[in-house]
Amino acid sequence: MLPPLLVAALASTLRMLSAYVLSVLTALVAGVAMARSRAVESVLLPVLDILQSIPILGFFPAALLFFVSALPRGWGQEVAAVFLIFTSQVWNLIFGVYSSVKSLDPSLFDMAKVYRMGRAATFFYVCVPAARNSLIANSLISWAGGWFFLTSSEVISMGSEEYRLVGLGTYIVEAFERGDTVSFGLGMAVLVSIIMATYLLVWNAAAQQALGRRLPSLGPAYEALRDLVSKLWGALGDALVGLSSRLRVPRYAWRAVGAALAAYLAAELALLISGSGGLGAGGLLPTLAAVLAALPVSLARVAAVVALSAALSLAAAYACYRSERAGPAVILAGEVLASIPAILWWPLLAGLAARRPYGPYVVSGVIFLQGSLWYLFFNLMVYGLASLRREVEEMASVYRVRGWWYLRCVFVPFLMPSLAAGALSAWGGAWNASIAAEYVDLGGQAIDLGGVGALMSKLASSGDYAGVTASALLLSLTIVLFNKTFWRRLFKYVEERYGGGVE
Repeated sequence: MLPPLLVAALASTLRMLSAYVLSVLTALVAGVAMARSRAVESVLLPVLDILQSIPILGFFPAALLFFVSALPRGWGQEVAAVFLIFTSQVWNLIFGVYSSVKSLDPSLFDMAKVYRMGRAATFFYVCVPAARNSLIANSLISWAGGWFFLTSSEVISMGSEEYRLVGLGTYIVEAFERGDTVSFGLGMAVLVSIIMATYLLVWNAAAQQALGRRLPSLGPAYEALRDLVSKLWGALGDALVGLSSRLRVPRYAWRAVGAALAAYLAAELALLISGSGGLGAGGLLPTLAAVLAALPVSLARVAAVVALSAALSLAAAYACYRSERAGPAVILAGEVLASIPAILWWPLLAGLAARRPYGPYVVSGVIFLQGSLWYLFFNLMVYGLASLRREVEEMASVYRVRGWWYLRCVFVPFLMPSLAAGALSAWGGAWNASIAAEYVDLGGQAIDLGGVGALMSKLASSGDYAGVTASALLLSLTIVLFNKTFWRRLFKYVEERYGGGVE
């Protein structure tokens, strides 16, 4: 019989892999569809903009209603956990595929029509290869994002309903709750080992080949895995292309399926709201008022954390730029730290959290940084440093542009497109981290720091499905409003001033 820790590690890794495969397939289908169809783009783009802004806790009602209640016991919980991990991995993959296919030369698709390749063949042999590098690059942060919210996916709790699945997140949390420091330490050691192994064996080697960046990796193991995945994907593509040539599904059939799914989701949402008392005085209006009152508190924290994350990431990028030997070690350390589940930072730093009145705020700040910092870090370390042109560096050396002036006139300007793109992702990541950063129950002692994240956590603890859903939607709409105003203007300024575009 396998030891419980090994079983937990295998269960969590399988959930992560299942969610990642589902994320990649969804990203390819949705990203290509948006890039190739204006009608799909006009519908999906604003929907995805909202969905990516919803914290993982906002998906709990959907997970419980659509999977746990609808599927057989055991299966429903597993599917719900995979779905929740999926929501923390998929969004940047979709937008990466979308931008890659959207930027392709239209003549490629004209050629595909001339040679009558068909939609399936165009998808597999034109669009997917074009999106490959973007998928690999975005997988670095998506994989970390899945681990970051692992515990929230394995311990699904809404009011009196709680489902704890066998997994590393659950194992570590339960070890802390019963005061078993040995099991807690072993669980953390296994978690870090798995994270390091997956990056060294797979993601770093893939990114190194695709992007040309020097990353710590074990290349030979990746070569064998790449050949296996390539053969499986090629066989799948050939089979589906052959099937599509014999079986043609009319467009209206797909539209009917989409309309039916949208109607079903709308009906479930209406049922959710009506079941909580609707929008009356005793229903959602007090919740919405509470969210609006809590927004300024969380907004100030998120803005401060994004600014601090930008400063720390720039400092790390500059240090690695000055010392190439430090780069791989710093990147690997970032990958491991970025993957540690959010809620585990409270037990890890329990001694600090117990020091009132400032200890809980320090731990909260660490969790906020965990949710925000790494988006900027990876954008600068993987993309930004590669944008520095050798001829510009040589000119700076000839004219002896050093120190502060080099940072101000050369280094930072060339990193600005990557810095802006990372800051936008960090902004969303910090809001998602607020769920774990602003409220936690440590052994029966609640730490409530106020803010939207704390409010949503308390609504979930009381089992208020509609309150969680409504507050998540209001929060996401607020984030989208900022994206369409402040961030859009910032991106336009960066593109006009520094060039290079912002992805």
